Amino acid sequence: MLSELIQQFERLSSELLAAAQREDEAAVEKIDQRIQGLIGRLSRLRARDRSEVWAQIAFFRRLALRNCEDGSSVRRYTQLMMSLFDRYMDPDAGLKPEIQGQAYLPVPEGYDPSVHELALECLPERVAIIGLDYRYIYCNKRNADFHQKQPSDFIGTPLFELIDMDRFNNRAKPRLDQCFAGAYVSYDYEIADASGRLFEVHCRMTPLPGHDGRIIGAVVVLSMEAMFARVA
Repeated sequence: MLSELIQQFERLSSELLAAAQREDEAAVEKIDQRIQGLIGRLSRLRARDRSEVWAQIAFFRRLALRNCEDGSSVRRYTQLMMSLFDRYMDPDAGLKPEIQGQAYLPVPEGYDPSVHELALECLPERVAIIGLDYRYIYCNKRNADFHQKQPSDFIGTPLFELIDMDRFNNRAKPRLDQCFAGAYVSYDYEIADASGRLFEVHCRMTPLPGHDGRIIGAVVVLSMEAMFARVA
């Protein structure tokens, strides 16, 4: 079903381009309505297996890239990707589906950064994956930018080297331990960036299972909202 809908979308996109080139406004409007309806169906479709999960996310990533000059479209498609990420990772959104009779396993076997990029690099939030040893397995560009570093600087780095030891011991580590034990954790805090701008942060931690179903880390998603400038 998913592949058929995507193929239908590509056909309609070609028809839309042809109609626009011949300046047929009536046809453009009609085809665009069909495309928007199809996008809605694609966003609501529940994947049947892991390959469809990533194909579904990749579809909206391609739309975001195609429309990279249109800020509103990019926001729309990244939001749809984020909704899909929540659907397959967050139990509060009715996630944990049974996929073809198997226990819920939202990631492919082993850790594959190229696969995770499909979902994580385009999210508007700061995202990291922390292993059981409290070291970074993955860091998206938005999170690296906040720390004024490159994503590659994080891989293998202990979390306590990026935040002070007090915050690690009293805030991050206890909640990561809960997540490593299988809990879905959510909490809020405030933080200032390198320029002194103050942000309110909503943190979500989701257990990350390995190929054998055992938890191998935590997916950490940080949503930030600017508050006010810190007074020197």
